[in-house]
This record gives sequence, structure tokens and C-alpha cells, in this order.
Amino acid sequence: MNTITKNKTTSVDPSRLAPDFDNIPGELIAEEYSFWLGVTADCPRGQIDVAGLHFPKKEEEIVINDAGKQVRVPQHGALNFTVTKYHFDELVKNLSRLVIRPNKIRNSDETGENIGDPVQRAKGQLIKIPDEKMIAGAADSGRRLKPYVKQPGDRPATEFMYFLHAPDKVRGNKYQTISEVGLEWPGAIEEAPEAPKIEEVKKIREPLINE
Repeated sequence: MNTITKNKTTSVDPSRLAPDFDNIPGELIAEEYSFWLGVTADCPRGQIDVAGLHFPKKEEEIVINDAGKQVRVPQHGALNFTVTKYHFDELVKNLSRLVIRPNKIRNSDETGENIGDPVQRAKGQLIKIPDEKMIAGAADSGRRLKPYVKQPGDRPATEFMYFLHAPDKVRGNKYQTISEVGLEWPGAIEEAPEAPKIEEVKKIREPLINE
């Protein structure tokens, strides 16, 4: 053990503080792809963060205009040049549980729901429907997750999100939402073989039974 204690102080050898790259589980080197991603102009939220990815409504690009001055030009969504298969798999697992719920408006007669500063607030909530693993984990720690109850106006988050491969590392002229075109990965994906159907299992076992 490379730890030395003396005069009521403790020193830790530098070798213990560096990653052991030869013994780290998981995939350390992943192929990266470029994607154009974001949320639509009519999305009630300015951004959605999921699967380790940032889906903004817009970003600003600094350019030099004809007068030689720096100006900020709004751009739809964002360009991400480091999207991996892990991000893609996490999107597939999580998107079906994301819901956008528009906020109720507080009227001038003080009725309705107070949702804070009208300038800074988002116009909708991002709700994540808990899965069985989340519910079980909460129960193990003595907590109870609030169940999702569908409300009027609830819409799948995918109706406002786009995720498009950008091999040339530039934004496209227009986007289509995930709800319209789904998700597409530029590389090959190995799918686990499907479990045999009951009828197939019976056919496999019948010769053994007859023997």
C-alpha cells in the first residue's frame, strides 16, 4: 500500500490517483459521430437534456459582418461532434418516457396557476414517467415516486425534438422531429436475437418427447 502516515499527515502515492486504463470495465474508446439536434421553435421549453445530450432551441454564432464588427447570429439547435452509440442507446431507452406538459396560465384576475416570473419561466414542464427500476429503487430507500397521471395537453417530447446525422458537420436547411422520422444511427447495430416463440419451443421439444 503506497500510503504513508507521519506527523499526523497522510501522503498518497501519485500512482494511486491515476486511472488504471488496463482494468477499467466498459468501452473506453467509442466511435464518435456528428449530429444536429435541438427542439422546435414551438417547443414550450427552451431546451431538453436527456441521455447526456443537450437539445437547445437555438444557439448563437459569432460572425464578422460587412462592417468588420462581431455580431451574434441565432442558429437552430446545436451541432454535437461527439455523439456515441451509448448516447443513441440511452435515447432509445428514455425518449418513450418523456412528456411535455404546458403550464397553466395565470389570468389577470389572479385565477389559474402561478408559475413564477413570466419572463424567465418555461412555458412547459418536462416530465419523466418512472419505470419499474426507478419505482423499485425509490421503494428500497423508503420513498414513493409520484405516479404519472396524464393531463390534457400532455404531448410526447419527441414531437418537439430532432436528432439528425450531420456527416458534413453543418446544420441542415430544415429538420424533421423524432416523432416523424424516428432515430437513425449511421453505424451498424447488433441486435440481440429474439426469444423463440412458444410454438417454436414446442416444435423443438416434440422430437425429444416422442423419443
